[in-house]
Amino acid sequence: MRRFLISSILTATLAVLAALPAANAQSFSSFILSGRADRLAMGDIAFGTPDLAVHQVDVALSFGKWAPQQFNYSALQAGGFLALSERFGVRLDYRNNLFPEFVQIDQNGNEKGTFKPGEQRILAGVSLRLTDNMYIDVNGKYLSADLAGNKASAFAGDIAFSYVKDGMTLGVKAADLGTKYSFGSAASSLPMRVMAGGSYRLSPAEKHAITLGADLGYILPQEYKAFTAAVGAEYAFNQLVFARAGYHFSSAVAPRFASFGLGLNIKGIGLDAAYLLGQASNVWTLSLRVAL
Repeated sequence: MRRFLISSILTATLAVLAALPAANAQSFSSFILSGRADRLAMGDIAFGTPDLAVHQVDVALSFGKWAPQQFNYSALQAGGFLALSERFGVRLDYRNNLFPEFVQIDQNGNEKGTFKPGEQRILAGVSLRLTDNMYIDVNGKYLSADLAGNKASAFAGDIAFSYVKDGMTLGVKAADLGTKYSFGSAASSLPMRVMAGGSYRLSPAEKHAITLGADLGYILPQEYKAFTAAVGAEYAFNQLVFARAGYHFSSAVAPRFASFGLGLNIKGIGLDAAYLLGQASNVWTLSLRVAL
């Protein structure tokens, strides 16, 4: 009964995130998405211009609701980036995934109270400018989950290389390379990813800018085995108003959705909104951002 209960919770979690009826019952897959509205609105493409190339400070507070009419799952994320020099920067990020309460059932089928599962991620990282055009980002993560008193944790890391020149960014990335986790005796691997892609920014007129991006990825190991792809576009007017759209595909595990959003930026203070269109309705995220 205990294994059935845990499996049911994990399946519901992924149904909220991926809106796929055949999602695998694995934890920590919720952290595959970035969680920030400006990125989600562009299909959550992986390779924008590196923070160290464009920002001294980039701090964001994000809150999202995933299918409140069906599951009422929410995510709170806070973090940012700080450039300490032209060639070195640091980042720190915290995310808390909040799930609705579930009723606990004992082996005799009787209710014995409620519990509220949750997942958390703490991320710390550094950015380095290796040459005039080459950047590397390295992150370390601590992941934890609590499902009705059954706890699991894992450590993971990301590494990404980016080449930036004349508005173009090309990159490769390995994400969530880490330890196994277990709720009890059975150990599971994290959904590790390898990705490649890029983005390009062009300015056809003085007050107009367009950014296009795309990436391809693969989720491993064997129990996941899924392909991913994302495309996104952003139109900016005078770096004041932004319109975004994108599409994110995954053959399994990760979400599959179309997205769109708007942004407003006044003297470095911005408000971004994203809306995701999938099998689960009313999926939205808001981010308050300071970027200088």
